[in-house]
Amino acid sequence: MRKYSFVSAEQALSQLNTSNISGLTDKQADERLARYGANTLNKQKQSGILRLFFSQFKDVMIILLIAAAAVSAVIAAISGEASDLTDTFIIIFIIFLNAVVGSVQQYRADKAIQQLKKLSACTVKTVRGGKVQKIDSERITVGDIILLEEGDMVPADCRIISASGACADESALTGESLPVEKNERVLTDENVPLGATSNALFSSTYLVKGNARAVVTGVGMNTEIGAIANLLGESQKTQSPLERSLNILGKVISGFVLAVTAVIFLVGLFARGGGLLSNFMTSVAVAVAAIPEGLPAVVTIIMAMGVQKMSRKNVVIRKLKSVETLGGCNVICTDKTGTLTCNKMKVAAVHAPESARQKLLQCMTACSGVKGKRGAYMGDSTEVALVNYADGEGFSGTFERLDEIPFSSERKMMTVRVKFGGEIINFSKGAPDVLLEKCGFIITDGGIKRLTESLRAEIREKYEGMSRQALRVLGFAYCGGEMREHGLTFIGLCGLSDKLKAGAKLAVAECRTAGIRTVMITGDHALTAFAIARELGIAERQEQVITGVQLDSMGARERAAAIEGGRVFARVTPAHKNLIVKALQKQGNVVAMTGDGINDAPSIKSADIGIAMGGTGTDVTKNVSDMVITDDNFSTIVAAVKEGRRISANIKKTIQFFLSTNIAEVLAILIATLFFTKYNFLTSTQLLWLNLITDSFPVLALGMEREDFGVMNRPPQRAEKALFSASSVRSICVFGLYITAVCVALYAVALGIWGNEAATTVTFLTISFCELFHSFNVRSETHSAFKSFFSNKTLLLTVAAGVIINVLLCVTPLRYAFGLEALTAAQWLAVALCSLSVVLFGEVYKLLIRAYYRVNRSICHSERSRNRRIPTGKVINQ
Repeated sequence: MRKYSFVSAEQALSQLNTSNISGLTDKQADERLARYGANTLNKQKQSGILRLFFSQFKDVMIILLIAAAAVSAVIAAISGEASDLTDTFIIIFIIFLNAVVGSVQQYRADKAIQQLKKLSACTVKTVRGGKVQKIDSERITVGDIILLEEGDMVPADCRIISASGACADESALTGESLPVEKNERVLTDENVPLGATSNALFSSTYLVKGNARAVVTGVGMNTEIGAIANLLGESQKTQSPLERSLNILGKVISGFVLAVTAVIFLVGLFARGGGLLSNFMTSVAVAVAAIPEGLPAVVTIIMAMGVQKMSRKNVVIRKLKSVETLGGCNVICTDKTGTLTCNKMKVAAVHAPESARQKLLQCMTACSGVKGKRGAYMGDSTEVALVNYADGEGFSGTFERLDEIPFSSERKMMTVRVKFGGEIINFSKGAPDVLLEKCGFIITDGGIKRLTESLRAEIREKYEGMSRQALRVLGFAYCGGEMREHGLTFIGLCGLSDKLKAGAKLAVAECRTAGIRTVMITGDHALTAFAIARELGIAERQEQVITGVQLDSMGARERAAAIEGGRVFARVTPAHKNLIVKALQKQGNVVAMTGDGINDAPSIKSADIGIAMGGTGTDVTKNVSDMVITDDNFSTIVAAVKEGRRISANIKKTIQFFLSTNIAEVLAILIATLFFTKYNFLTSTQLLWLNLITDSFPVLALGMEREDFGVMNRPPQRAEKALFSASSVRSICVFGLYITAVCVALYAVALGIWGNEAATTVTFLTISFCELFHSFNVRSETHSAFKSFFSNKTLLLTVAAGVIINVLLCVTPLRYAFGLEALTAAQWLAVALCSLSVVLFGEVYKLLIRAYYRVNRSICHSERSRNRRIPTGKVINQ
């Protein structure tokens, strides 16, 4: 739609049948949405429930089992053996149920991810019916008038109507890294390249400077980025560390299980003497039951459920894989203003001679971009506070802004050229230390004097004293004549107070307890930053505060050591932020970084977890972030980390449950096959039924567990590392072996007392109940299963449902189809005692673990005490 670039803005508006003042009406917008479609690129078609259902049959083991069942059915039909035909139908039915469960789980996971994408949709300021309103970018249509500011993402292709100092980052479209200047002027050369189309803005690019008013000329696939999207397939998704770990684990388990099933098949074929088909079906059934193919989908659902929970607590997770990273975060780099403090500034102190008061109030008012009426100003909180103070002092002068050199993080000052009455003045506002270097004169009660070193020292002493009181200090200056930022006349100082956010100090303390280091990164003066950090408990000594100038003056090794020991970084630029994040990562830390401005985007992108502020954050920052905090509160970040730890712990519990129960099944069948060659231990139908019940009922309920007691009282650990930790492996092996031992021992005893059919039934029920009851053990590695027993009602219901279904299977005529028989009271008692013993065993195991930890802590404490003190009582520096 670049044809509008070669006509004037007025002609473009006329051709698009829209108004620059009132925009489209709601009726016009609805009609155009119907004509042009939603403002979205073509999405990959989502698999429906039916397609997901059929995709469950792609697994090689399932295909082999179905083929074997089909062959069995043909043989049974020829031979006339009804029992073989019944077994075949049961196998097919259980496979069908497994497919239903798997497709439902995958469908829920896909839906949750789609919902996640909706949570992070952006909004656009649009003129509709003469009113400025924010609407979803998907509802933007051709002819809409949109208002864009620095940091906003361009939602569609547009023709600029008016612009002020606008520059756009079009690297996503053209690959050009440098920003492109934008204006409303008509282009005359129709062969102009895309990157030189100065009066147009393109979808998916960003306004990195200035502001613009534009009319939408193309949406969705009818944009320049849409044309590229037509040529590209979906990019390959990168795997998270947890996903890679699960893939490795899956391959190891599959290899182990296939080796075991091969042994089972050969032993069954040659030692037991069963038929080829029967043994093959049993072996494949073992593989299907033991390989946790549904684990990735379950993990996705657990993370997605956590994301939904976070969204209700002011946290929008944009990338699902960042959930697992949250649990392992051990450094949080946070801004001060608006995150740790309320960002509700109030002028608390002013240092200026009486003769300079008028100039000071003029400067406060002129160096401001606030909008709105008196008493209800909107804009930057610092500027609102300054204008409110000027109003309170009775200042009511009006001015006309002629030019501006905007504030930047690097320069730390701004200058405006304004006309007050008939006088044209240049006013500057900024950091006092920066502004003083630009000044050559000062207003005093005795008139304007040259700024001597003694006067400079006096000013520095004043603003350092204000900074020690945790005030944010600004300096003010002016000059006449041409617009410049040198040879200025210093007016005075102003100190602004900003209260700590409620709960910020407690959140910092909680981080410290959890082994998470909080690092404050701010553009404020070092003394101001330290005063706030000390009040919050982030820093204790002035030596823990490092400035950007100090970082620049250090060598690589010295800088790395300083960053490692630093708690507060003051007077820093965006480049420093990125440097700090990368240095912390190089030291092996998992770093979270917060930010709101466009200049924060590089450091947020570099961090392991980029956190954008939802209230003050720009679209650029939000787009590169992993999560968005909608209330801009540090306490919310800490709550998100806590939730991330809960999710990671629940993923770990689910994996432990999967592996311990599957190991028990495989080992029990292997041992029975080797040592009870004359008897049928468990049939293929029984194995598949076990897989259906135990893999479907408790696993998702474990994902809904509340956070462990003291979850924020232990060091952080990445989910993929926790998966292979010594405690995890030990738990999986111990419980897997115990369930195996109980089931094999019970089978051996029952075989001698009640015969093979009763022994098989008793063992089938025991292994099923053991696995269901084991879900209570994995709720905590150290605490009793009965602690907060009723906190997870979903788990109680699913375990109860699994028990009831198995009991009904055994007491109804369905038992004949599964090769089971009715049990006596004594046999039911044996099942109950053996099944419940896994919980009792778990209690003893955890008791021993707790005792071991207590002894170990006691030994470590004694060692530390002995090493720290010598007989004379003097402390040894470690």
